[in-house]
Amino acid sequence: MFPKLRLAFIALAGLLIAATPSEFTREELKALEAERDAALRQLEALEKAENSAVRDVTNLEANLIAAAMESRRREEQAAASELKLIDLSTRLTSARAELIESHENLEDVMTSLAVSGRNRPPALIASPREANQAIRAAILMSAAAPALNSRTDALASEITELKTLEAQIYRENTRLETTEARLAVKKAEIEQLVATKRAQYESVSGEAAALRLRVEKIGSEAKTLQQLLAALETEAPNAPGIKPGARIQLAANTSGGVRTDAPTPRPAAVVNANLKPLGAEALGGLLRPTNGLVSRSWGDSLPGGESSKGIYIQPRRNSDVVAPVDGTIEYAGMFRSYGQLLIISTSDGYHILLSGMGRIYAAPGQTVKTGEPVGRMPDREIPAPELYLEVRKSGTPMNPARWMKGG
Repeated sequence: MFPKLRLAFIALAGLLIAATPSEFTREELKALEAERDAALRQLEALEKAENSAVRDVTNLEANLIAAAMESRRREEQAAASELKLIDLSTRLTSARAELIESHENLEDVMTSLAVSGRNRPPALIASPREANQAIRAAILMSAAAPALNSRTDALASEITELKTLEAQIYRENTRLETTEARLAVKKAEIEQLVATKRAQYESVSGEAAALRLRVEKIGSEAKTLQQLLAALETEAPNAPGIKPGARIQLAANTSGGVRTDAPTPRPAAVVNANLKPLGAEALGGLLRPTNGLVSRSWGDSLPGGESSKGIYIQPRRNSDVVAPVDGTIEYAGMFRSYGQLLIISTSDGYHILLSGMGRIYAAPGQTVKTGEPVGRMPDREIPAPELYLEVRKSGTPMNPARWMKGG
């Protein structure tokens, strides 16, 4: 939009310069020159406002990506702590079971010793047969003594290990609580940043509300994902333009002085030019949108008998989800059995589908950068949160692992 304005100003300046004294009186020419100078000053102010807005958007996106990276690091720490706690708890349970068993065995041996001690062997002359039994018992007890000592030492070692495990669990729990607290702060920061970006987008995008309603209508009418994508490609309007109220009121204000409340330019127009394409199966071109184990890969059998057309990731509950690639939000909302569905279109014609989130931050028409938070997983344990990622080109599903490091 600003290049067009610049051309308009240049044309205006050209007209003024081309005007001859025979067409204008000297006073009129001076007035026009003053008007031209005012317009040029206003243009300069607008260009400064544009540069400032570009910096604001760039900084906002950088802060969002940095916050998401920090959140992901905290998520990894929390997940590692949880796994370690599971391992420690298992070992603790096993150690307790062994301790109880050892204690019971020791009690049995000690009981036998006590019984033997109470039944002193009779005199050899009076009862030589019983005395022989007593001697055999003594021999057996002397043989059992080293084993008894060894078992006692093992028991002491197990008690020490048990205490060590309990101390480790306590420390790991403390570490996990600290990580969760820092993670909560980071999530609050992300929510604040995404709200700022969305408010900035909606404040300057004239058709944002209409686009959202149109996308919702398309989503309610489409029966399948294929139909939805086809409708988005053919029926959805273009990305929203700037709000009428935010358009530069220069033309209507050329006779006035320099405006000090220059409107904020449309961020999307600036960011669109910087969107990186996904590229043809470029390894590493697709960022994994969240941490977690891949529960099902491309081609795996699904419960309904179909094969997977994407990958399924099981993150921690309430985990942040980031954009796996630069792109424009084509769809954001509920859709059939997919639940909350987000569709990002790349600048080179790919569609990236994400579903399974509890919340979606972005709105249709917004642009997002790789690593920028776009949603959050449900805050529940059962069923376990599961994020679905799919890549399509011209409606055809493609294996996401082709673009992802580590599959």
